[in-house]
Amino acid sequence: QADKGGSNMSNPILTFTNWVWGYPMLIWLVGGGIFLSFRYKFIQFTKLGFVLKNTIVKAFKGGEINSDGNKISGYKAVTGALASTLGAGNIVGTAIAIGYGGPGGVFWLWLTGLFACVIKYSEVVLGMKYRQRDKEGKWFGGPQYYLPKATGWKWIGFAYAISCAFCLFLAASAQIGSVVDTVETIHIPRIVSTAVLIIAAALIVLGGLTRLLSFTEKIVPVMSVIYMAAGLVVIVLNAKELPAAFASIFQYAFTGRAAVGGFGGATLAMCIRWGVCRGVYSNDSGTGVTTITHAAADVNHPVQQGMWGIFEVFFDTIVVCSVTCLVILTTGVWQTDASVSTLTIAGFQKALGPVAGGFIVSLSLTLFCFTTAVAQTLFGCDQLVKIFGEKAGTWGKYVYLGLMFIGGMVGISALINYVDFGSFLIIFFNMIGVYLCHGEVRKLTEEYFSDTEKWETQKWQPWVEMEEKDIRSSHHE
Repeated sequence: QADKGGSNMSNPILTFTNWVWGYPMLIWLVGGGIFLSFRYKFIQFTKLGFVLKNTIVKAFKGGEINSDGNKISGYKAVTGALASTLGAGNIVGTAIAIGYGGPGGVFWLWLTGLFACVIKYSEVVLGMKYRQRDKEGKWFGGPQYYLPKATGWKWIGFAYAISCAFCLFLAASAQIGSVVDTVETIHIPRIVSTAVLIIAAALIVLGGLTRLLSFTEKIVPVMSVIYMAAGLVVIVLNAKELPAAFASIFQYAFTGRAAVGGFGGATLAMCIRWGVCRGVYSNDSGTGVTTITHAAADVNHPVQQGMWGIFEVFFDTIVVCSVTCLVILTTGVWQTDASVSTLTIAGFQKALGPVAGGFIVSLSLTLFCFTTAVAQTLFGCDQLVKIFGEKAGTWGKYVYLGLMFIGGMVGISALINYVDFGSFLIIFFNMIGVYLCHGEVRKLTEEYFSDTEKWETQKWQPWVEMEEKDIRSSHHE
């Protein structure tokens, strides 16, 4: 029943997953995001201009893209984070939101994205505050480190690490499965595409986070431009359908209507379930996973990297996912008998032709999902190191690669509900810490915005003290 998106009473995990990703997670995530927005004075709206100016605009003026190769800039860290979020969620996941939840699912995806910005901001700031240095002086961190330190509960870091390792096993496999599903539509055998992807993934995975970041800072901008440009061409070609597309989003947001290729019983609950879940799946907010990459950034203040978190969600969900949604709705393919997992490629092919449309989506999905699967593998291995030690992280890479091969052979539909169950687990544990520590994030936010010019040249004092401690330790040795 995974491929039909409905409840399966014979499978309690799927039944629970469909229930929990309805109203409970709407309250836990979107409701919590609204609470955090009040606490931080709706920073994702009131400071959006400042955030964009001091993140992506500043980066493309040359300040961070051409930074010292020995350091990981905020831009380089966010391309690594985007590599783990720009993936199946933006192309296939968004199609699933429409396929199972109808056009109204887009409304709930957008709503989740708007308040997910402040959730991602919170977890990035916490990740930066509680990050640590290794013996080589490099920064590292993530929920498995900041949760026990921020809450004082040692068990929560362990619970998160276990849940995250489990979820990312499935998520990385689902990413590869979604690629193989798509390229199979242009007549490439599953075994061939799966084998090629796993070999390529192994080359990067075995090189670690540094090799991943070197790869992603080059490929993420390219793959984003290719997909966005092609998507905008499709939307322009079908511009006359835009008013009807937007109308359907709001018309069905509170009633529910599935795509023809979805299933017949779409309700408001299912509309919310697929919209909220796919919104989170697309940007990883609430999971805390991308803070592992953000924590490596060389910035002067935690909030500076937190702003990159806001940009990450804004670009991922509000921009890229919206392009996918409008391609599907303006081309009308959601009202055909196309299978849910191939709605996006069907839309591109209808507008640009079978060859060009199929090639663009296959290429974009391959690049998106490949980088995501690789990043998720490294993040998952990071959890194994936390639980079992260094050797587990090394062996875990081979286990992940093996599971990705299986994912390529079975496809995303067989895995997506189980990925959602794993996502619920890690979001539950991570958000406990985020909500309990909102006061710390608010204090850091006020500290930064009280004198933004100061932090252009001056480092946050706890980091200075940590560096001085490292130097003293080095001299003592």
